[in-house]
Amino acid sequence: MVWGHHMFVSGMSPFSALLFSVPTLIITIPATIITLLWIGTVYGAKLRFTTPCLFCLGFISVFVSGGMSGFFLAQPAIDTYLHATYFVVAHFHFVMGVAAIFAIFAGTYFWYPKMFGRMMNETLGKWHFWLTFVGVYCIFMPMHYLGLAGNVRRYAAFTDEYLIPLIPVHKFITIAALVTGGAQLIFLFNVIWSRFRGPKATENPWEATTLEWSTDSPPPFDNFGGRQMVVNHGPDEYGGEGPEGDFIMQVAPPAAQVHRRQG
Repeated sequence: MVWGHHMFVSGMSPFSALLFSVPTLIITIPATIITLLWIGTVYGAKLRFTTPCLFCLGFISVFVSGGMSGFFLAQPAIDTYLHATYFVVAHFHFVMGVAAIFAIFAGTYFWYPKMFGRMMNETLGKWHFWLTFVGVYCIFMPMHYLGLAGNVRRYAAFTDEYLIPLIPVHKFITIAALVTGGAQLIFLFNVIWSRFRGPKATENPWEATTLEWSTDSPPPFDNFGGRQMVVNHGPDEYGGEGPEGDFIMQVAPPAAQVHRRQG
């Protein structure tokens, strides 16, 4: 049975492995560049660990974790063994699934006050984040191990001798998946409860600088309530001492400046 399994895994032709490795390498270059830009954006910043910020950081984390395993799959000799295993399942879900979901959650928590005029509950939001963040790592990190151990995906039953010792890992992943799925009920409750009972949102609850945070939440019919908005500053005036704090909005008077702190 073990021999048959290895024959199955190594059955992919070297040419097919090369075809899979080339797009993987092509994706790696822009992904690495944009990841460095994300890390450079948060490096040295005075982060406020609100729920949207946590999900943004979680997005970077899972994207990098999933992307690192892509380096292995870009090598045809290694991909020949790993391609039909759980290693690919973990890699793909981290990069294309979990990362996208974390970004969606970040956007939902961030734009919720602008859409509905009420804030989502921060305590529930952080519970939702940590349970989801720890949960997805408990689901997909063990899958990398399963793939390295030769666990082929799409098997209905793990009856082969080499698969039986891996069953406890599958049970752990199942429990983690159930807990992580249950944690999404916290988000669902938060969305519904906050729509009617959440605290009223101010124009600029996140102390952002761009135009959409210069009007009511939610915006009036004509977006700015009859006001003519004039942009006097860039969208990224942070990290200094301005009239309203350590930021300056785009519509602030031209004379307003952010004085950069030294040291």
